[in-house]
Amino acid sequence: MEKDFEDNQAIKKLKSLAEDIRFCMYTTYEDGRIVSRPMTTLDIDVEGNIWFFTSRHTDLLRDAPHGNAWQGDAPHGNAPHGAAQHGNARLGDPVTLIYSDPKNNTYLSVSGTASVVESEHRKEELWNLMSKAWFPGGKDDPDLVVLRVTTQEAAYWDSTSSKMIVFFSMLKAVITGSTPDGGDHGKLNLV
Repeated sequence: MEKDFEDNQAIKKLKSLAEDIRFCMYTTYEDGRIVSRPMTTLDIDVEGNIWFFTSRHTDLLRDAPHGNAWQGDAPHGNAPHGAAQHGNARLGDPVTLIYSDPKNNTYLSVSGTASVVESEHRKEELWNLMSKAWFPGGKDDPDLVVLRVTTQEAAYWDSTSSKMIVFFSMLKAVITGSTPDGGDHGKLNLV
């Protein structure tokens, strides 16, 4: 059943689905090809922005010129377009986050733009014990960078039915020539 959400309800649905799954494939378009890498979602704020830690030395940031990354915690704080470059992609260019939980038939696709946020306060808020595995120097690790994806649009597919019910729904569709009930799906209109 198609079920779209608006504004605060959309942010609530996004937060619910993404935080339950936690891991996503962070996807960019670089050098004429689609590139994905796994990332751990640390937070989804009240505006629907999605927050991550990353290494200053990853492909995401390796070629970023020093001093050009967006700085600060201004409201909506979008990076100026093209603020920091990495490969042939730039921070501020489109990214897609793909969340997938096949066990629960839940899927989420989020499109937005990425920016680096230089904020010790935000590092403190996002820090957790598991982050130490990737950043042994802790919150003060010079390699630690806060990355924010400003969500522009999202879509979800969520079937709360058990695998058996999904299977019988598909079998019925094959026999009757109808379309199976795929559960709830729709757009999350955050802006």
